[in-house]
Amino acid sequence: MFTILTNWLADPKNWGTLLITAPIAILALFVAVKNYKRKSGIAISGGYSIASSSKCEENYVSSLVLENLKDRAVTIYGIFLKVGHNFYIELEDHDEKPLILKPYETYHKTMGEILFYSINTNKIIMSKLLNDKKAKKRLVLSTSEGKYTIPKQVKHWSPITEFFKNHLTGVVRPVRVTHNNEDIGGKVKFIVDITNKDGNTETILLDKSDYQLVIFKNFSLTEQCLQSKKLLESFLEEKIEQNLIAKGSTIKVYDFEEHKRKLDATYNAPTINPERWGALYYYIFGRIHTWHSSLKIAKSNKRNKAK
Repeated sequence: MFTILTNWLADPKNWGTLLITAPIAILALFVAVKNYKRKSGIAISGGYSIASSSKCEENYVSSLVLENLKDRAVTIYGIFLKVGHNFYIELEDHDEKPLILKPYETYHKTMGEILFYSINTNKIIMSKLLNDKKAKKRLVLSTSEGKYTIPKQVKHWSPITEFFKNHLTGVVRPVRVTHNNEDIGGKVKFIVDITNKDGNTETILLDKSDYQLVIFKNFSLTEQCLQSKKLLESFLEEKIEQNLIAKGSTIKVYDFEEHKRKLDATYNAPTINPERWGALYYYIFGRIHTWHSSLKIAKSNKRNKAK
């Protein structure tokens, strides 16, 4: 066999064929190995967060995330947090109804406060170990293929982490109000629900200038009827009597401006009008400001602790 291969390579005419077929064969082998690795074994990354609460004496796991990195489903019977070498905190029990983590699926669970921890019939205090940074903590799964220790955390980024590094970082969150699965804009004055005799509801959003537009097919709104909730209700009820809105319909009007006033009372701090900051101001001055602010907080906490 070796002699045949040597004789074949000795002919320069075969070298061109070799240069073409060899890369194709190597590529095919690489793809085959990748596919085998993708569909064999278990590869799950995961993460968790530990929280404390004024309503709970013990620290507890408040959230859990698992991410299946393989192109095959994994059957999970239990999820545990291993603390140190010898303690397993049971986070979820799926013995009766196994959790099936589908290919490339992510599983997320939020958990609330606890009463206490127990081991057999004894209470056990775990907060000290959970807060101990030297006590190694790992997520461990009970799977159909046995014990699986999650090797690494799910990579998770949040702008909150950038805020702690630079206090000039702002995390801006939209405040939304939803009514009948519809988001309501800030200029809306009234929300009108018209429910016909079949039970179907149509939601109409109105602002104070909508008397200038054609909102309803059979009639127009007036400037006066948009002055108050009561006037608008009376106006629309009158249109039902005139058969301009389907007979048997019911009208419900919500004063959204009243709801916005209550919401504004929650956000009663001065309104911010942001300006664009340059990179130098943000990265240099921002870091100096953060350092100074953190120093002041640390000194204040030290004084309060001494008191």
